[in-house]
Amino acid sequence: MQPATASFGIPSGVLASLARTRPAPADLRLLHAGLHSRRLVLLRSLLTRAERHAVPPSVLQRLDEHWRLLERAEARDPIAVRRALAYPSVGNWLLRTLSTPGGDPAAFENSLGGLGALAAAVALRTGTGFRTTLPAPGGRLALPGIGVYDAHATQVRVVAGPRSLRLTPGDRRSGTVLHAPYTRATGAGWYGLRSLPGSGAVLDDLDPYRAGTAPVGRFPSPATTGGRGRGRARAWTARWAGALMLLGSADPARRAELLSLVRSVVPLAGTPGGTCSGTLRSAPWAVLTELPGSATEMTTVLVHEVQHSKLAVLCDLTPLHHAEGAPVHHVPWRADARPLDAVLQGTYAHLALADLWYRIADRRGAVPATRRQARARCEDYREQVAHALTVLRTSGELTVAGREFTEGMAGHLVSLRGAPAPCRPVPPPLGSDVK
Repeated sequence: MQPATASFGIPSGVLASLARTRPAPADLRLLHAGLHSRRLVLLRSLLTRAERHAVPPSVLQRLDEHWRLLERAEARDPIAVRRALAYPSVGNWLLRTLSTPGGDPAAFENSLGGLGALAAAVALRTGTGFRTTLPAPGGRLALPGIGVYDAHATQVRVVAGPRSLRLTPGDRRSGTVLHAPYTRATGAGWYGLRSLPGSGAVLDDLDPYRAGTAPVGRFPSPATTGGRGRGRARAWTARWAGALMLLGSADPARRAELLSLVRSVVPLAGTPGGTCSGTLRSAPWAVLTELPGSATEMTTVLVHEVQHSKLAVLCDLTPLHHAEGAPVHHVPWRADARPLDAVLQGTYAHLALADLWYRIADRRGAVPATRRQARARCEDYREQVAHALTVLRTSGELTVAGREFTEGMAGHLVSLRGAPAPCRPVPPPLGSDVK
């Protein structure tokens, strides 16, 4: 693997461009490259910690084997490797492993086993052949971004060719044979992640690190719950497809941005009182959400959470504030006091929603009542953002980059009047199939 640099420069003008929330090809390239650099730094940190904390030689030997597999895969297809390493749950696993207390070497060694599953997933995406034996915590082997194998054993022997995969649990002589694309393959014990139509994103209710750094069990899976599960899957794919259709008519550039950035939608259990959604800073490009009630709600959730992902990546590249995290600021969308970082995140996401409704109001074919409702929602978000910008500007806690970013948001807020400007083209997303 290529070494990661210690710093990552932000070209002049990019902060102001990103602050607008509008899709721009150069901005998206920067975010993808920045996240990749961050992942390489964390992977190197993991190996360094293993070497410094007297990990048994057998564990170090396995780590070296898995790292060499990553290197072989990168030599074969570096673009596919970059995409595989950026899968959201990988970030949660890395954070958990690196956060394991130094006084618990067994927990650290167990978590290190995830590097093998990651290397296998990366190799499968590039068509790199390999043979290895991987741990299966809780009897399950999770391959990030691809699927889960119920092994009912503590280890799985894995043999992969350019387009085939054999999974053999424990000491058994026979196992499950799959053929690419593995996300759509069927076989005993194998559950591939469901693709979301028209995109490279998946509905991830299987990966143990899909919702955070603490491994979680399987959310009721469409693959294992019969007709009711298939109905749930259809509801998710219908909401997703409806959101893409709405954006296609109202804001094609925003649609292209979602297709470029969103890698997984993680279902959350429903709670009364509306749709709850979230983004984890360690796992950009994942949207965690309850099932939205309509395609319009799905659209707002996706647009809102993608901004949190973008800002999470940006904040890892350059600090935008030096606040210590005290919840002392008030914003219109929350009754409780918020730390400055939350104000910055919320302002950015609400600015994108103001922009979204501004364009929905102007879309071709909208009836007058729909236009009025969309303009009213745009104005509501505009007022909220204007208030929050004042909080940011007067906080005294922004860095030079943070002030530039805030002024970029303010400039875009002013522009949300009159007719929308023409959209700049955004490159098409990468394909969804796994080799």
